[in-house]
Amino acid sequence: MSQSVGKQGWGIAGAVLTLTFWSITPVMLGFIARHDIDAWTANGWRYTISALVWMPLLLVARRRGSLPPGLMRKALWPAAINAGAQSLYARGFYAIDPTLFVLGLRMQIVFVAIGAAIMFPAERAVIRTRRFLAGATLATLGIVGVLFFGLRNAEAVSAGQMVLGMTLAVGSGASFGAYGLAVRRAMHGVPSALAFAGISQYTAVVMLAVMLLVSPGHGILPLHAPPLVLGVLCLSALTGIAGGHVTYYMSINGIGVAVTTALMQLQPFGVGVISFLILDERLSPAQWMCGVVAMAGAVMALWVQHAMRRRPGDRDDLEAFADLPPDEVVAAVVDERRPAAEVATRS
Repeated sequence: MSQSVGKQGWGIAGAVLTLTFWSITPVMLGFIARHDIDAWTANGWRYTISALVWMPLLLVARRRGSLPPGLMRKALWPAAINAGAQSLYARGFYAIDPTLFVLGLRMQIVFVAIGAAIMFPAERAVIRTRRFLAGATLATLGIVGVLFFGLRNAEAVSAGQMVLGMTLAVGSGASFGAYGLAVRRAMHGVPSALAFAGISQYTAVVMLAVMLLVSPGHGILPLHAPPLVLGVLCLSALTGIAGGHVTYYMSINGIGVAVTTALMQLQPFGVGVISFLILDERLSPAQWMCGVVAMAGAVMALWVQHAMRRRPGDRDDLEAFADLPPDEVVAAVVDERRPAAEVATRS
């Protein structure tokens, strides 16, 4: 009993820390975008730092002989999709403010469900349910409403920039959804931390190469930036990519995938408060109302997915799939129905 309570306590602590990390990171990226560091440079630095943080996990697993066979081969195509998704994601903060962008990302839930129905036939029943269709419709209408009222009240941002930013938000959400599905397909049976560590190495290589080739300063701009800007850039790698996933796994282990994922849908509120305090971002009441509708729809769609995967008689291939709020990198194959050790040894 005490072990169960302690596990839940750690899970709740992990959820709070994850929500905090993933609420402040978009604001950090918005701050960086306002200080003459381009998206390619930000990506290159952040992913290189994250890869260095996670590399010891792979090295230790290899030394102990516990590295899953073919891990780095399996990580290739999820990493390629993730690199594209992250490129869209990072670019979005140069078009619109963080809260608007994060609200647009709620459409990820819909894309993930549709993609899962295409790739995993057993899940096609999910998108045919009335509750899922209602949730997806609410999420879509909410995002459209946020854009509509943003265009109507636009002052500092042009209409073209607003449309571009929301398009990047929805596009990156769809790409992150594809990435999560790719992880689920390729990394079946691989412990999530190792899956994420492997994918992060390839993603970092791509982001670093793109930075060196495409960035105006070829990656050296942060070295000439004020110390505060450089510090925020480095810290965003720890909160958004590296450290945030540690606390996310801790939350999943303590309170489960479904509860953790639902709690993460509160991210836009956290981003909104922090962005208001730091970047003076202000959404109109109408935009917030539409945002609440979008988040409610996303939660409804998520809950239907998880509920249908938990029905008696579900096959083992219907794993509990964690839809992480993107920065981000989704190491998404997590099976909450079995102990971590069993998951790690069943491949």
